[in-house]
Amino acid sequence: MQQLIFNQGDASESRIYYCAHYLADSLGLFAAEQLQVTFTTSATGGHTVQGGQVPAVLSRDADLTLGGPMVVMKHFQQHGTELQCFCASVAANPWFLAAAQAQPDFQLSDLRGKRVLDVGNVGTATLTFRWLLAQHGLQDQVELISGSGDQARDFAAVAAGEADYALHAMHMLAPAIAAGQLTSISSLATLCGHVPWSAYIARADVLLEKASAFHAFSRAIEQALTWIATHDATALADRVQHFYPDYPREALVTGLAAYQHAQVFAPGCVIPQHEFEHFSQLLSAIGWLDPSQPVPYAALVTQAGAE
Repeated sequence: MQQLIFNQGDASESRIYYCAHYLADSLGLFAAEQLQVTFTTSATGGHTVQGGQVPAVLSRDADLTLGGPMVVMKHFQQHGTELQCFCASVAANPWFLAAAQAQPDFQLSDLRGKRVLDVGNVGTATLTFRWLLAQHGLQDQVELISGSGDQARDFAAVAAGEADYALHAMHMLAPAIAAGQLTSISSLATLCGHVPWSAYIARADVLLEKASAFHAFSRAIEQALTWIATHDATALADRVQHFYPDYPREALVTGLAAYQHAQVFAPGCVIPQHEFEHFSQLLSAIGWLDPSQPVPYAALVTQAGAE
């Protein structure tokens, strides 16, 4: 039995759009590959290159993690090709807009003159939303308000009309939507285009040392992603609920269905080059990456298990 240690960051990193590896475990797909995956956590999260799970991988306390390829790109610009993405997970922006009332014919231009409460205050997500506004000439016509740090308070403010929209990942919005407090208005996935928002990450040398185990991992994730694409959210929730013990059941179904409908889950384990390059261009445009230092796909992406 081969073994891999998977550091997920802190508890906040276990979002419902990161369910593919949980599903693979639940379905026995790792076991069928003669692979044991041990899930571990860190004391801090992974919002930056210095976040909890990345140092665990760099120090070899863990074999792999899951996070944004933007972290691998930034690490390359600062330190070189030490880290690589090797398997896809989330293939589109998982952020959504929500409001107090339904808007079935919503267009991005409807944000003109409105107040958007950025509940999450997550750097790259906020910068990406600003990029999206700029792409539609709305950068000076939408008031983007930083969240208070109290999510319940912010959702209540939108429900009460103190702001027009809430901006956050569906993972956080789904409980309020399932409770009838807010309504999902639009996914940012299609608006931003397909990008490898999240992928499985490891050290390049560890990927070589444990190539067989990583190939087995990727094959299991490939099967899990296919399963997600061919089953409804209720069936998916049945399989992964025990990995989210404090997450309300109705919200889990609501959130997973929204992610499936928006095609947020990757269709397979391959990370397409054109999507990686589109993402790197977007991240350069918003100032996350140094545009004078291109990030090479061939050096930062390996398709372990995609053969």
